[in-house]
Amino acid sequence: MNSLLYAKLAKTNLSKNRQNILPYWLSCIGTVIMFYIMSTLSLSEGLKKMMGEATIQIVMQFGVYIIGLFAVIFLIYSNSFLAKRRKKEFGLFQILGMEKKHLAKILFFESLYLWILSVGGGILLGILCYKLLFLVLLKLTRFQGTIHFTFHWKAAGNTVVLFAVIFLINYLKSLHQIHAAQPIELLHGEQEGEREPKTKLLTAWIGLICLGLGYYMALTCQKPMEALGKFFGAVLLVMAGTYCLFSAGSIALLKLLKSNKRYYYQTRHFTSISGMLYRMKQNAMGLANICILSNGVLLVISTTSCLWFGMQEIIQTRFPHQIAVEVNDTLMSANGDGTALTKEEISSVREQINNYLEEQQVSKRFERDATYWLAVAENKENWVGLTQELKGFEDGRSMIEFMEASEYERMTGKSTDLKPGQVLVFTRKEEPYKYDTIQFGDTISCEVKHTENTQEDMVETTNVMYDTRIIVFADEEEAQAAYVAMTGRTPAGYSWKYQIDLIGDTKLETRIGQEIEKLVNQAQCDGYVEVRENNKASLYQMYGSIMFLGIFVGTLFLMGAVMIIYYKQISEGFDDRKRFQIMQKVGMSRQEVRQTIRSQVVTVFFLPLVVAILHTVVAFPVTRQLMTMMNFPDSGIFLVATAVTIVAFAIVYLIVYTITAKAYYKIVE
Repeated sequence: MNSLLYAKLAKTNLSKNRQNILPYWLSCIGTVIMFYIMSTLSLSEGLKKMMGEATIQIVMQFGVYIIGLFAVIFLIYSNSFLAKRRKKEFGLFQILGMEKKHLAKILFFESLYLWILSVGGGILLGILCYKLLFLVLLKLTRFQGTIHFTFHWKAAGNTVVLFAVIFLINYLKSLHQIHAAQPIELLHGEQEGEREPKTKLLTAWIGLICLGLGYYMALTCQKPMEALGKFFGAVLLVMAGTYCLFSAGSIALLKLLKSNKRYYYQTRHFTSISGMLYRMKQNAMGLANICILSNGVLLVISTTSCLWFGMQEIIQTRFPHQIAVEVNDTLMSANGDGTALTKEEISSVREQINNYLEEQQVSKRFERDATYWLAVAENKENWVGLTQELKGFEDGRSMIEFMEASEYERMTGKSTDLKPGQVLVFTRKEEPYKYDTIQFGDTISCEVKHTENTQEDMVETTNVMYDTRIIVFADEEEAQAAYVAMTGRTPAGYSWKYQIDLIGDTKLETRIGQEIEKLVNQAQCDGYVEVRENNKASLYQMYGSIMFLGIFVGTLFLMGAVMIIYYKQISEGFDDRKRFQIMQKVGMSRQEVRQTIRSQVVTVFFLPLVVAILHTVVAFPVTRQLMTMMNFPDSGIFLVATAVTIVAFAIVYLIVYTITAKAYYKIVE
């Protein structure tokens, strides 16, 4: 046979198998479109015109990796459904005299056709959709300006190469399947797995342990800084537990019910448990994948949409005051990254700022002005100190601000009446400091004088990522002694935090903020000045790009879940058609058989949704802490957003079930 004949046979095969091929092809096109658009965005010169362009490009590049990895896993997995459905076809070809090398050539042309149609159609549609989606990105990021469309050959090349590799892997897997099996095995390939499945108790216990550990990590996360590490650890454990429990735990449960003779030997229980037992073995991985993808959709959409619609709360949390100055962090000086700042130098800068505000006749609505020594320490109940060298903020560590009584009285206008050896302690936590003493290192212990003064006078309650303690001492000598006892070194210099809100419009805020920044820079202070109005645009652009990526990834996960659901329904339809006929031959009525099958399908179909919702609910504490890291303070809004996302996804899931169930019943009947 010549190559032209193989090409024609490949075309005929694709046409005759369009019920299975068409959804797969559409999935390939959809994945190509998303990958191409995200690759083009990550390479776009237009992003360089935005504020925070480095962050946005990182987000887009991250999206390229996510979509690329998803494409590899999803399309290879989807191809396995097609391979199973076509085993009988390939076995028949061999029985009719076709050799395996002939099948390999037919498969090559089929893969080539699908690759050309998928990549070509996907890139073409990607070019048409790119400008629309880029406008969506500009709308989400609130970018002001015009950015022209450009075609990126590198993005097109990356797309062609990636999907060529995916189709090559699928082709090689199909070749291996044909060469490793005999024709008779291929003819009966669709009936694989008809034996009663074995109980894998070890796998079931591993699944329970992984799921329990993942749930424990998610539920016990109490601090934003530990959320990131715990989140990814919990995700991996929950994914492993989900796969193990769907593949082994479900079978173990059904076998346990089967061993109960009083329960099992009833008409409705007998047929449903038997059907589900075989169904679980054949479709456990598919159900687990649907569950994981559904969980991904719920988490991605709920978090990203909440971040976007809560932008005002995020801005207010990240920048609680219009203008904030923080100069010469003591930690920087101690590490050799800055110069020691004295009280006199701080007073000089403060005086210049106040003189300028008086000249401009600007009134302040709020002012917080604090001078202190700063250190990072380990915090255990009433003990603070160092067991190792610390240079960052991690779990169990706090920022400790050492302040003199005179500074406290200047800030608040309230007297401390501290005696030698006494201190005041303020924390960012809702409850006040509950111990009567506080120990610094191993040598100094002070009595804590409890006061009715409100913590809001001393501690910024918003933008809370790190645990902070402000400790007020009777004088500078006691503060320095405690600092040395805790850190093992003398403080290198003072830190200064200055925050104000002005009475005026945003233009005044911007102008005053720029002048204050000049004064701070002229004084050669190591630090920064933040003006809320100047940073709004960068926040919108960063969170807008995250929202855009969330929509992309959520759509991708949803598409994956829908396709797996469709293939499951088609596969089960062909399998259940024979069971349907056998049940009628042994005396069950058509209505009873339909009720039994419907009960099995509904139970199995909605199990991934129920488990996905459970995963999402359990993940709420750790995702809530992640939201805190991203400056989103309102857990009530996040809870509502999560609930709305769950309801919306459940409705979409039900619609998908209704559509795919029609295809299932059509095959069965």
